[in-house]
Amino acid sequence: MSFSLLIAFRCILILGGIMNDQFDVVRANLSHVNFLSEFGKESFIDAYKVTLPMDELRTYVEEAFSEELIKHEIESSESIYLLCKNAKGVICGYAKYVDSEIPNRLVPDGAIELQRLYVQNDCRGEGVGKLLSRYGESISQQKGFKVIWLRVWDGNTAAQQIYLKWGFTFCSEEAYQVGKEKRKVLIMMKHIQSSSDKHDLSVHRS
Repeated sequence: MSFSLLIAFRCILILGGIMNDQFDVVRANLSHVNFLSEFGKESFIDAYKVTLPMDELRTYVEEAFSEELIKHEIESSESIYLLCKNAKGVICGYAKYVDSEIPNRLVPDGAIELQRLYVQNDCRGEGVGKLLSRYGESISQQKGFKVIWLRVWDGNTAAQQIYLKWGFTFCSEEAYQVGKEKRKVLIMMKHIQSSSDKHDLSVHRS
């Protein structure tokens, strides 16, 4: 199925052996810019507050998650923003995929970066992150990508274990700049399964 002909889905999925409530995965549009900005800032600060000074974090997120930047990314299709909504229409989390510069060419060509994956605290454990990841893989494959890669802080062992369960492997590490501070991040990657190995997953524009 071509990317332009993707259709809506609403289904009950069993992820990791746990029955989930109904969810929709939709492409974000300009009406979601404020949410993506504010929730992104909150989530990034929450992830790095134990290792970076708060003033550096706040300065960084104001630029990295600015509404102007997110609006530009959505309008120009530079990034793929996916939202996961529950049956009541409440946004449970979002993922951002971007065709970014590959670090040190240690990740194979034909790779797309999973740059953001954030889930609301009260929705964790319901399979939201895995669902966003699966749909991100499907869309990335339809757009011709063969590999997904990501950065994860070396101290965030919980996230690392989740990514390992999803089939990612460690391939490198690098220093990541946040303001004046640098911290070591690990590079992980995953080869996308061929369409014959997975069910067709469809997403629609909200």
